Amino acid sequence: MAATCCARLSKWYMITTNLLFACLGIAYIAFGVIGNRDGFKGATLFPDGVFKQVSILGAIIIVASILGMIGAFVKRKWILYIYMLIVIVALVYQIIIGVKIYQKGADPPAYIAPLWSKAKESYRAKLQTEFTCCGYNNAMDQPAITDKCNPQSGIISPDPPCYDTLKNYVDTAFTRFYAVLFAALAVEVLALTNAITVLCTRSIFKEEDEEERARRRKSGIRLDDMSADTPTTAGSHNNYTTDINNYYGNQGGGGAFKESNNAYSHDSYDAYNRQNAYQTQGRYY
Repeated sequence: MAATCCARLSKWYMITTNLLFACLGIAYIAFGVIGNRDGFKGATLFPDGVFKQVSILGAIIIVASILGMIGAFVKRKWILYIYMLIVIVALVYQIIIGVKIYQKGADPPAYIAPLWSKAKESYRAKLQTEFTCCGYNNAMDQPAITDKCNPQSGIISPDPPCYDTLKNYVDTAFTRFYAVLFAALAVEVLALTNAITVLCTRSIFKEEDEEERARRRKSGIRLDDMSADTPTTAGSHNNYTTDINNYYGNQGGGGAFKESNNAYSHDSYDAYNRQNAYQTQGRYY
């Protein structure tokens, strides 16, 4: 009974964990798609390819969660082994992305300065418009010429330089992003431990045997011995006489016991026939 309870709890625990896992994968895909389309402020400041990597990570997590839910119902160890392998791949891939973002966000000035100086004017103009700034350190430091920021023509922009604004954004946004990535590693670890728990539960308690025993309980058949020789099993025979014969045979008196037992069976059979004959004769009279 306890084994069946543990098996059921581990199954539903597996399903719940993988539903949470799937939600995490969907969130990653949504974030990757929106960021790849510059759907939020500052998306262009993220490293190249990071949004595609996050989308791929989300797809891997969703595949793993589907396999995990299948493994909760289909009792095949190889499904859980593949599930665990994919979870490990997702975990490592997520760490790589998190480290990449952490390295860029650890020193915002060192990341922003080459990004600004090597960028095209259209990219700098987009940042100036998005963050309402002009130039890098000041209005004369590599500004992108726009209607509001054109110091060469004598137009003095009221907007502040972009350095402080961009630095604060990278420091805040990147820190939040890699913090979420590293915190979400707990979900992968939870999924791994859950799969290991299910494997151990099935190995120790033999969930397949428990379900078979549950079906036998419903059928009313005894669970201590399911062989055809069990006296309580329908269509079986009793082995009591055979066991006694074997016992007395080992004690050296098996022959005498067998003869007396056979004589007793013969006398009982004759008495039974005489009784039937008497009853039949009585009906005729």
